[in-house]
Order: sequence, then C-alpha cells, then structure tokens
Amino acid sequence: MENFIGVLISPLLFLAYFIFTKLRNPQDNNDLLIKSFTWGCLMAVPVILADQAAHYLMIDGARSIRRMITYSFVIVAFTSEVSKFLPLRLSLVNRNRFANPVEGIRYSAIVALGLSTVYAVYYAFFSARSGADPAYFLSIGPMNAVFGVVMGFFLGLGKLRKNLFIDSMTGLGATILFHGIYRFIILTGDTTLFGMFTLGAVFVASILIFKSTRVTADSY
Repeated sequence: MENFIGVLISPLLFLAYFIFTKLRNPQDNNDLLIKSFTWGCLMAVPVILADQAAHYLMIDGARSIRRMITYSFVIVAFTSEVSKFLPLRLSLVNRNRFANPVEGIRYSAIVALGLSTVYAVYYAFFSARSGADPAYFLSIGPMNAVFGVVMGFFLGLGKLRKNLFIDSMTGLGATILFHGIYRFIILTGDTTLFGMFTLGAVFVASILIFKSTRVTADSY
C-alpha cells in the first residue's frame, strides 16, 4: 500500500497545481509547466542509473559512515540536483516567462516533481532497496519540491539581476547540501532528526517563497 501511495504523491501534487493555475488564470498558456514536468521525468534516468551503479559498487546502504556519506552526497544529492539543474539552466531559464524568483520557484519545483514521479516508480518496484525506507519513499516528492524551491529562487534571482552564473551555482550548491543531509538522515533511521530537518527545510523554503514575492528589478 505504501508503494502505491508514494508513487501517486508527486503526480498528484503536479496535477493539483496545474488545475489550480488553470482555474486561477484560464487564459494562461501552461505549456511550460508541462515541458518542465516532462524534463523532470526524463532527467530521472541518470539518477536511476547512478543508484544502480551504487548498488553494484555496494555503497547504497548504511554499511559505514564513509559509504553513507558517499552515497548520500555524491550518488543521490549531486546526481539528482545536477539532473534537475541542467534543463532549468540550459533551456527553461532562457524563456521570457522565466524572469524572476517567483517563476524560478514555479518551474524548478515542477521539474523536481517530474523527476520524483519517475524515480518513485523505480524505487517502489525495481530498486534493490524497495520497501526498505518508507520515510524516504513517502517523502521523495514533497522534499524534492522543497529543494526545487531553493534552486528555483536563486535561478530566478540570477535571471532578474543578470548575475546568473553566481546565483545559479549558489542554488545548486545549496540544494546538493540540503539533499545530501536529507538522504544521510534517512539512512541513519533517526526519525527525530528527520522531523527536525524537514521542519527546517520547509521553513527555509517558505522564507524564500515569501522573499520571492518582494524581489523586483528595482531591488538591484
């Protein structure tokens, strides 16, 4: 049952947001939302391949602190965040609608939900660790969206103030760090620490969402 619930979380979040935007602005062209979600789905492939390689090399579990760190920060966090970053930086950020932190957050979170949709299916039914980490599996979608907020804010900020390289690297570095800590905590099995980290990450994302609505070109 957990497997099916986990698989449905990300696509349902995307569908709910898509319907919300349609109802709010019926005349809006939401094709970029669909493209963002599709990009995320496609970019799940390198993340899945990295996880398979980690299993083959026996570094995908809590066998030692060094392997846990390598798996969490290199295999999972680095691969996942770079896979989300590439379509954002090389394609979506060049669109006129991607003009500020609000739009950056919007499309980055959707890319993250696309990636987590496909990855959740893999993790539920094909991964060597299927069923081993219910907390991870059920939180993949929401937490990836939270990390997407962080990355999107900095990409949008960089586009707005024409400082894209530095701001985009800041966003990428921050999300790799956040994602790595998240995966490492899951591997430790410490539910208290996981709860504290989740609250902290959501708090940071909420601040960035609030700040994104206050940032204008005149601010810089």
